[in-house]
Amino acid sequence: MVFKKALFFLFFAGFVFVIIACQALGGQAGKPIVIIASPPSGSVYTVGEEVVVQSTATDPTGVVSVALLVDGQVVREDPSPVAQGQAQFSLIQSWIATNPGQHTLTVRATNTQGATADSAILITVREEGGQKPTSVISIATAVPLGTAAPATAAPPSIAPTGAPAQTTNGTPASTCVLSSKFVADLTIPDGTTFTPNAVFTKSWRVQNNGTCVWQNYELAFIEGTQMAASGLYPVPDTPPGATADLTVPMTAPATYGAYSGTWKIRNAAGQIFGTPLTVVINVPAPAATIAPSNTPPPTVAACSGKPNEFTFSASATTITAGQSVTLSWGAVTNASEVYLNGGEFSDEGVAAPGKRTVSPNETTEYRLQALCSKGGTAREKSVIVTVTAPAGNFSGNWVHNFGTMSITQNGNTVSGTYQNSFDGESGVLAGIVSGNVLTGTFTKNETLPIEFTLSNDGKRFTGNWNGSNSWCGARPGANFPNGCSYAGKFVTDNGDNSNCEMSLVRKDDHVTGTFCDGTLEGDITYNADRTILMGQSLSSGNSQSLTYYLFGYNALQFNGNWGSTNQWCGWRESMSAPEPCLYP
Repeated sequence: MVFKKALFFLFFAGFVFVIIACQALGGQAGKPIVIIASPPSGSVYTVGEEVVVQSTATDPTGVVSVALLVDGQVVREDPSPVAQGQAQFSLIQSWIATNPGQHTLTVRATNTQGATADSAILITVREEGGQKPTSVISIATAVPLGTAAPATAAPPSIAPTGAPAQTTNGTPASTCVLSSKFVADLTIPDGTTFTPNAVFTKSWRVQNNGTCVWQNYELAFIEGTQMAASGLYPVPDTPPGATADLTVPMTAPATYGAYSGTWKIRNAAGQIFGTPLTVVINVPAPAATIAPSNTPPPTVAACSGKPNEFTFSASATTITAGQSVTLSWGAVTNASEVYLNGGEFSDEGVAAPGKRTVSPNETTEYRLQALCSKGGTAREKSVIVTVTAPAGNFSGNWVHNFGTMSITQNGNTVSGTYQNSFDGESGVLAGIVSGNVLTGTFTKNETLPIEFTLSNDGKRFTGNWNGSNSWCGARPGANFPNGCSYAGKFVTDNGDNSNCEMSLVRKDDHVTGTFCDGTLEGDITYNADRTILMGQSLSSGNSQSLTYYLFGYNALQFNGNWGSTNQWCGWRESMSAPEPCLYP
């Protein structure tokens, strides 16, 4: 007995020494990285206007909270929805501009170790009646480097490209040097591992070490695997010597393998230049499943009664489909065997302590059960891993039923701009993606709700604004969803046939289709609340001009003519013929 106590003391002392040594050698915890996506520094607002700040904070140990400060005072703080923090935390926070003058907006992120990091911008608030603010959506902010290279410096490894310099209005001024320099990977280091179809955001920091002002520039995909919905993303306006944070929302491929993609900056004239920016990820195949042993490994040679208390936990209790989580458990004493159940595990004998990495496709309860085979009772612990649908990727350019739209997506946070071709005006939108549904608001003269649903292939969306008005469309080059604008089926009256079936396809601003005894083709323009289709019909070898006027946003009826003087109108199956049928 004395020998056993001495042995235990030596073991315990050594264990404590190892813990202290590890703590001593651990070093200072790293700090999060914070990116303010919008608004750009220098934006102007009026008193009483809502200032919407979109940011992304990243930290490998997990971000537990993000605070918004105005002139050093916290006005809002949002905790991570995951108790143990998350590696990437994207969100939208707002503040109502109250006092006129210049204000510093700071986003402060805190990680699981208590370390904080800040990113700040300057805005100007003016009295009502002053200069109206310009609505700008940007995916990054340009900030001057404290140790910026001279404006004439060229990167050491890439020869600069000569290009006309630009004045503030984008017109050539004199010869300048196009050049960029890679500064840092802000997210997703090369070699990061993802499960198939995992959604992530890649961010680089680059320096404008040329002499051209970057204005209306884009980040362009060059080669490799794109992994993004679009091959072009806007670059913030960046003066020489300043840095810009470039962000691209991406989705890991569905098949296993190693993937890489290369991106470069492109100026307004289409010239590609600067340092290649790469993203390198792995989508590894799952390890081979080992059949459970018929004889579970013993944890203690002898036991009696009920096993002692033990720990059982998951590295995250809420994940997105496609992500992984690690189940961990500590030593189990006074037990002869331990089993793991739930998901792919069914009475699998395991050693304790131990761990397993799992990628559940649905919400799953995992249970760890300890038994004492000599007439004892069981002790069981459980943990539930909640699985949410992956965020659909809305980022990129769109053609919709009354204009065009450009969307930027960071994680599940969306912002963008749109053009309303009915009135020639534009506005902004913002929202949150859950699964394939985007819920948010759009702002032009007032702020109203929107809801978009992305198709499974990511090429089309259907939805509404303010609950009752259709807002739908497709990516450039893709067909519109049926029922959107002119796409789909109509019953028509062309004077010769009052029940003539028509089936139309809209792609971009071009429409093709068939009707009861012929084919038609035309192009779309907009005027007031009408979507106008002008083209030609072909029937029995005869070609005639046609003009249709589709009503409003919901695309339920159109009136019009063929040959200028003959009626030709149409309506959805649930509607009746419009009055008048002939128009104009």
